[in-house]
This record gives sequence, structure tokens and C-alpha cells, in this order.
Amino acid sequence: MHTQNIDYAAIKDRLKSLQPKNRADTRYAHLAELKEELRDARKRGVSVNTLSAELKAAGITISSAALAKYLSRRSTSSPTKRTTNGAKREAVPEPHGQVKTGIKEPEQRESDTGPK
Repeated sequence: MHTQNIDYAAIKDRLKSLQPKNRADTRYAHLAELKEELRDARKRGVSVNTLSAELKAAGITISSAALAKYLSRRSTSSPTKRTTNGAKREAVPEPHGQVKTGIKEPEQRESDTGPK
């Protein structure tokens, strides 16, 4: 059996320094370079499917749906997830139609003397 000198300390240091790659972040970093060109192409009428195919051919794999979603976002420096900032606005429904005021109105009953 072949014996090798293995530097376990170096391997451990390297493993500790490794960071997971977030594919979405990497993809958006690539797209950020092309965002204006992609939007211009969409304005000219190029389909999202065609753009997705072109990106895939260039090595950036993104589905048509994900690309459409990315391009529909408002112009920001980077794609960010929506976060809530503690102070949530409570949705208070506005009155719609008849509003109950707490005063009970008399019920209308069919009368025997009214028109039929």
C-alpha cells in the first residue's frame, strides 16, 4: 500500500474556510451585470424564453419564470427579500355598503293588505 504524507492541519484549515455557494446569489450577481441590457431587450419585444435560452447558452442557467420575476422587480442595487420592520400596519376594513350603527331598525314585515 502506498503511504502519503497528508497535511491534515492544512485540510482542516481549508475546510473551515469554505463557504457554501448560494446559487441564487451567484446567478443574480451575473444577471446584475446584464440587467439593463436584458430590460432593453424586453422593451424591444424579445421574449423571456429567448433571453433565458441566450443566458443558458452563455453559461447562466435561469428559468424563464425566474428571469421574468427578476426583470419585473423594481430597480434596486441588489435583490433582497422583503422584511417586516416591527411596526406592522393593521388592515382595517373600510365600511362597505350598509354600516351597522348599533341602532336596531324595525323589521319590515309583509302585510296582508299590500299589493300582491
